[in-house]
Parts: sequence; structure tokens; C-alpha cells
Amino acid sequence: MNYEISMTSMNDRTATADSNASRIKPTQGNEKDGTAVTLEENEDTSRELESKEIKELVRTIRIACFDKEWKQIEKILSDESISKEEKRIVFQDDDSDNCRHALVHGAPFHIVKSIIDLMDPDSPKFLSFGDSAPSWLHLALLWTKDPADDYYGKVPFDVIELLVSSGGRKLVNMQSKRKIHRKRTSLQLYLEQEEGNCPKIITLLLKVGGLELSEIEDEDGYSTRDFSNEPQRKIIIDYLKTLQECPRVQKQIEAFQAVDVTPTEFYYWVKNEEFDRVRSYLNDEKVSTDAKMKCINVQTALDCRPFHLICNYHGPIDIAEKMVDIVGKDLLFLKDEDGKNSFHVACDHMLYAYEDDDYIPEDVDCEVHCEFVAFLLKRGGWKLLLETNNEGETALYNMMTCKLTNLECVKLVVKAGGDELLAFQDMPFFDDVGGNTILHYASDREDPDREVIKYLVSVGGTRLVEIKDNDGRRAEDYWSNELKEYIVFTTKTSPELSDDLQCPICYDTLFHVHLISQCCHRFCKKCITQSYNKIGNACPVCRAKFSMRNVKKDPLLGKLALAIREEKCARDELQAQLSESQKENNMLREQLQNALKRKHHEL
Repeated sequence: MNYEISMTSMNDRTATADSNASRIKPTQGNEKDGTAVTLEENEDTSRELESKEIKELVRTIRIACFDKEWKQIEKILSDESISKEEKRIVFQDDDSDNCRHALVHGAPFHIVKSIIDLMDPDSPKFLSFGDSAPSWLHLALLWTKDPADDYYGKVPFDVIELLVSSGGRKLVNMQSKRKIHRKRTSLQLYLEQEEGNCPKIITLLLKVGGLELSEIEDEDGYSTRDFSNEPQRKIIIDYLKTLQECPRVQKQIEAFQAVDVTPTEFYYWVKNEEFDRVRSYLNDEKVSTDAKMKCINVQTALDCRPFHLICNYHGPIDIAEKMVDIVGKDLLFLKDEDGKNSFHVACDHMLYAYEDDDYIPEDVDCEVHCEFVAFLLKRGGWKLLLETNNEGETALYNMMTCKLTNLECVKLVVKAGGDELLAFQDMPFFDDVGGNTILHYASDREDPDREVIKYLVSVGGTRLVEIKDNDGRRAEDYWSNELKEYIVFTTKTSPELSDDLQCPICYDTLFHVHLISQCCHRFCKKCITQSYNKIGNACPVCRAKFSMRNVKKDPLLGKLALAIREEKCARDELQAQLSESQKENNMLREQLQNALKRKHHEL
């Protein structure tokens, strides 16, 4: 956007407003017919005009930051027609956030200095992005390395130095207020980056922050040394040795020298898939359980926990098992900054079924995915599937939309959760309609798996098929005509379904199917009536109490049972005809043999 075209001089706007104000006087005209015009009305219009132009200026600066057009930003900052207060608004206002955009896109020293000069050093918002956000220094230290793409920029060292000198010890020792930063200091955020090894930055922060900086603990009780790797510790120890000797300095030197493996180092072992080192550390009996728990539980400011990485990679199950053994079952339910538990993560990220992404990693196959699902269900239980993330998505949703989920995975889940899982309906999320069951998820896919749907229908029956989502849609509403014919045909002739449709009382195919709504067990109408009259209101299968009012007809399953019964009758009839034919053939064969014997004796 062209700055000269998009902007109007602030002084010109003020002059125009004053001119209009002097030209339009309050009148004694008829107010009812709308002929009277007041100064207040004109001032409101002027303020509205200025607000619109400030918003346009905010947008212009933001686009210039994205495009790294620093000359355009410099021109705006040097424009004397824009007041200092207006410049401060367009850069620091909560709605504009242009300070952050300038920093993360690599604004040069003179631009950042000009922006800082606009700010009030005594203001609580000086070098801060707000009450729940990091400071400028926190953010800048997270962008001191070359970005992965050209969209962002690298914050140069002279800008870091400028921020430190402007904010002093108070800024350096400030703990970030952003939630995922876990109240970490600027030095802690810098050290936990694998590339945070610049001696100039570490020394600068320690020099300004003092000994207090290396002693501050974050929200989780981790100190500065817990975030350091070996090269970083060497830099810190070398700096501490330059200070005047005292018990406090010596104590810190000894503490850094005594460190063996820090939680951050352990995290990067997992992230870089150095699983042999991870396994060796977890199995080392010389390392205390507390130290291992500290490494396993660490949550980085910009990523997640080591256990989540294992789940994400579908890493070695023996390592995952060991982590759960050390920390306990709660580890499976711990969530990352997006509210995702281990089951979410195992089916998310690189395995997530985005509509425009058909990528499946070569080193992760369906068999491994199934093994990991079995492990999570074994250690965490099926209710791990029903937890939601920050966007309201259940882990069940993530699993059913994962391209690696196959029939074996679904069988594991259904076996673990049973009828309660089959009937579970999720909560609404985003703008989509909620109330979906596992069958809805299996059906509402671009290429639904026939075998998965057939299996779910066979175990869930009509009760599952008839469940509607919040928009009134049943799972079968997503099925094509071809899929409907396949499901009806295969479920009708399936031996597995035929066994499921066997009455537990008479051990025959269900006849006039009736369902006990409390426990979902099915019986022939005659059988359950006789049972109720003879032994009372206890289910013959599970002994749960019920009333005959809760025994409902199951028409769809009744149709399937009738179809199987008819097929069985036809099969039995054919079998009887075949047996009769075999008997007749045997009799004819026997008569023929006897006749041949008699003929032989006569000859």
C-alpha cells in the first residue's frame, strides 16, 4: 500500500474539523424537522473519521512489517504531521500489535529505537505487550536464530542489547506472563532453545540480571540450570568465574558443575529421536526417580512434553511404558498448550487427516499405529478417548479422522469402551454440528472404510444406527446407495452377526426382538415375558433390574434377525432336501447292488 496515498495529514484533518466547527453554528430552528445541526454531532463525525484513518494507518504499518518494507515504516515514524500519541497508538495499541510484528519480522536497530522512544518509560506497558503476554525481550530472544522460512526475520544482537539497556534489570529478570511460557525469565526461554548458545547474549543477560537471574524458578519449579545444555553451562560458569569470589557465586558455580542431564537436554534427545540415550537414562539405576520425573514432566515454552513427542512419533513403546511406570497413569492425561492429551497427540500432527493432505509418513504404518492405540487403551482406559482439547475435539474424533486408523484399531476401542462408547455423542466444536457417534465419524469421510462401518453396525445394531446428531442426521445419511446395499447384505449374512442375534434364553435366532433399555440385552418377546413372569425383574444375562415398561421393540434388528431366520430356514430346508436325496440315492444304490449280486449268483 502506498503510504502517501493511504494517509492524510493529521494536521489537515484537525484544521478541517475546526473549519467545519466554526462554519456550523447551533441554530434555533425546528429541531423536530431535523434542520438543527449541533457542534456535538460534527465532533462525533470528526472523531469517527480520525478513528478510520488511524485504523488504515495501523493496517499500512502491519503490511509493511510483513513485507519488511522498513523504509516505509521509517517514513511514518519521521512524519511530523502525526503526533507522538498517535504514533504510539498505531504501534503499541492492543488492537494493532505492530510492535510485535516489527520485532518478529526482524526490524533493524534504528526502527526499534524509534518505536521505544515513543513509549513512556514510567508506564506499566513499557516494553510489554499486555498483562497476559511476554515482554519485548522475551519475544525477541525467541527469534534470535534464522527462521525456517522467509516470512519471519532474525532479531539482531544490537536490538537485544537495545532492549536490555532500555528495560534494565527489571526487564531482564521479568517472568513472562504468557501462559505457555510457564513464568520463565528471558534467559530461561533463550537457554531452552537448542540454538541458544550465543555467548554475547548469555553474558549480557547475566551481567544485567545479576546472580538473582540464575536463581529464579519458573512456574513448575525449574531453575535456570535445568534449561541449560553443556555448551551453555560452560558459558555461564566462565562468566561466574570472572565475578568477585563470594559464597553465593561459588555455590552457583558448583551447582552448574554438578549438573549431569537437564530436562531440556532430555527433551531434545526425544525430539531428535536419540532413543538409545533416552532408554539408557531411564534404565539407569544410579539416577534418582525424582530426576527422571523432572525430565519426563518438563514442558517447553513453544512445544510439548517428551511423552507427547513419543506419542506423536509413535516411538518405542518400551520407552513410553517406562515413562508411565515412573510418573504414573496421570502422565497419559497431561495436556499440552493446545489441551491435547496423549491420545490426541498420537493421532494428530503428521498423522492428522486434513482434507487437502494425503501424506502418511513412511516410517509409521497402520500396524504401529494399532500397537500404540492398544498401549494407550491398556494404560489409560477408553475414557482417555473422550477428553476434549481446547477446540472441543475429542481424542475419539482425532482417532477416527486419522488416516492410519483401521479396523483393528476400531475393534480395540469398541472392546475397551463397549456400549457406553458406542452410544457416546461428542460436544459441538467450531461451526460443525456436534452429537456425533463413532459411527458418524466412520461414515462422514471422503472414502469411508466399509469394513469399519460393517463392524460398528454389527456390534451396535439399530440403536447405534438410529442415533441422530444435533442436526438430526443419522450415520446412514452419509452412506451412498452402494454402501447401504453392501452393509445390509453383509450384515444380514454375517455369521458373526448371526451369533450376536442369538437369544440368550432359547439359544435360537431372535424372534420378535425386544431390547431392555437399561442394559441393552436383546431377547425374543416370548422368552423375556416368560422370564419376567417366572424369575422377576432381573435381566437373565447381567441380573440388572428392569421394568417391562423399559422393554422396547427393536424393529431394525428384528428385520435383520428375520432375514437371518429366513435364510437359516431356507438353508435348513435345502439341507433337508439334500439329506432326503442322499437317502434315496443310497437306497437306489443298495437296490442296484443287490440286483447285481442276484444276477451274479444266477449266472
